[in-house]
Amino acid sequence: MKLSVAWRSTKDISMTTRPSSIRRRLTPLLIALAMTAVPLAAQAQRKSPLADAPAIRKRLELRSTRLELGAGLGSTLNQDFYHTVFANIKLGFHITDWLSLAGFADFAVANVGTGFRDRVLETLGSTPATIMREPTSAEAMSSMSKINQMLGLQLEFTPFTGKYSMFGKLFAHYDFYGFVGPGFLNVAPADPNVQACDDTQRRSCAVSGIKPGVNFGLGMHTFFNQWLGLNVELRDILAQLNPSGRDTNGDTFATSADLTWSHTFSVLASLVVYLPATADISQ
Repeated sequence: MKLSVAWRSTKDISMTTRPSSIRRRLTPLLIALAMTAVPLAAQAQRKSPLADAPAIRKRLELRSTRLELGAGLGSTLNQDFYHTVFANIKLGFHITDWLSLAGFADFAVANVGTGFRDRVLETLGSTPATIMREPTSAEAMSSMSKINQMLGLQLEFTPFTGKYSMFGKLFAHYDFYGFVGPGFLNVAPADPNVQACDDTQRRSCAVSGIKPGVNFGLGMHTFFNQWLGLNVELRDILAQLNPSGRDTNGDTFATSADLTWSHTFSVLASLVVYLPATADISQ
């Protein structure tokens, strides 16, 4: 009698042995994860010593709650007929390190004729022309406006501050700011005898007196030490003017209707002193 023996393939082995093998492999991994997670959780619950600390420690607060006094020189940039050279004074108070309120007064020390003015006068004759709108050389020059003063107030915002070095040896603090506020121009004609611009129809008229407008621009400080610095400003005062004192709207007469909104750009540089002389240092 022939006996038959049944052979089983390894594929037929029960799968009950595999989970225990998987558990043996996963156990070291789970232990490692637990040992890593516990310290991380403890560290997350602990408050960092820098949580409420300022971004910059021991910061020199050169502006906050300090008075600024300045004096210097400046000049207009875009005048048609006369460039005005100013003596400038400024008084300001820095409410915080980034916000301040200031007032300025610029007084004309010279009015220099521009090249454009000279070319215009060269094209005009000395006797009245047949064209009513064309003045004589003397008439044109007499009604051209000069600026006597610039006055204004400004609210200043200082978003950018820092420190720079020159050649790796000289170090200085700086800031950049923008400003806006009311501005005033005190203007007068070259000839004070020219009649003022009103509703009367004339060949020319004088724009004179204080003209209100809007004052805005950009500025910067560079500090030599804690109490002395250099201030430079680029300013624009937008006001109603008629620099030529002539007809500009084409009705053949010069009246108050010929006043137009005009930009008066100027650049000014001043030495500034800060009080108190010693700046505070942050925590």
